[in-house]
Amino acid sequence: MKTGIIVYSHTGHTKQAAELLLDSLRARGRDCELLEVTVSNPKPEANASRIQWTNKPDVEAFDQVVFASPVWGFSLSGVMKAYLESLSSLKGKKVSLFVTHQLPLPWMGGNAAVRQMKKICEDRGGQISAHAVVSWGEKRREQDLAAMVSRLS
Repeated sequence: MKTGIIVYSHTGHTKQAAELLLDSLRARGRDCELLEVTVSNPKPEANASRIQWTNKPDVEAFDQVVFASPVWGFSLSGVMKAYLESLSSLKGKKVSLFVTHQLPLPWMGGNAAVRQMKKICEDRGGQISAHAVVSWGEKRREQDLAAMVSRLS
């Protein structure tokens, strides 16, 4: 089973979390790779409808996909939302999700962002197998990262 970790990371925190997951999956002998969603807009959060893509990873080659995104304003980042909505199908694919945010508790935007991701992926035929919320605040970061890696590995 080939796994693709598709990440959008504005500050680098979400990518750092995705790299931990990638290392864990590879240590378990899984065939996986990390691909980044990138845009050329300096502030894509200002107007997601005008996103200028520089890389939109294709998920077709993967049996399992993990989507990772930051939370912006108590919601899924506009870039990841637009990327997921641009996918034609996730039919037959196992899908895992995680988000990162600065606030200390999952109900402070993380859970809402995961719900948004889940709905978009299910609407495209994806089968959600696991999800996680990682608080990037100092007190919970290590605990949340470990839980995310454990849950999604």
